[in-house]
Amino acid sequence: MRRLLFVVVAALMVVVAGCSSSPSPGNTPSPTQPTSSGPATTPTPAATPATAAPDATCLNGRYQLVRFDGVGDRKRYGTGEGGDVTITFADGSYLLHGAGKDPIKLTLAGLNADLLVNGTISGDHRVTGNQAVLTVGESTGSMTLSKGWLKESVPMEQVGSVLATNSEAELACANDALILTLQDVRLEFGKV
Repeated sequence: MRRLLFVVVAALMVVVAGCSSSPSPGNTPSPTQPTSSGPATTPTPAATPATAAPDATCLNGRYQLVRFDGVGDRKRYGTGEGGDVTITFADGSYLLHGAGKDPIKLTLAGLNADLLVNGTISGDHRVTGNQAVLTVGESTGSMTLSKGWLKESVPMEQVGSVLATNSEAELACANDALILTLQDVRLEFGKV
């Protein structure tokens, strides 16, 4: 279980590195979209890194995490979908916020589990060409991985430390979708 949590934390660290600013309480819209496993609470991005033109202005406003999956050798570790993790970009800064109510549904290394994010990670970002450089700043709260009756939690600070101080991501955005591709994970967001 601890190894699975580390893989999830590493994947979500990347998510955290490309984060958001916290939404105002009570102003959290909940768009819906059907998926193969039932209704989800997030929009589907319409862009892919190969087809979307990068634009620094897309790192502005609020997005909801739709899905993440491993890249390259990490692809075998699986994917995560749904949840209540949002990212808000404003004036060169970001804040990743997990409300702690709706878990991300994970399929990792052939196992299904839930990842509940209840906390924040904030930092700064800058864009050069199609690359976004993300710096991790402060963090609060924790993430909890659940599989049946087993639960394992880690502080958000530990999630941020996995990313180190700087992380580069390939940036693609179009049609209210944002995709950040890091070395080990691809993060897909939909504008809310």
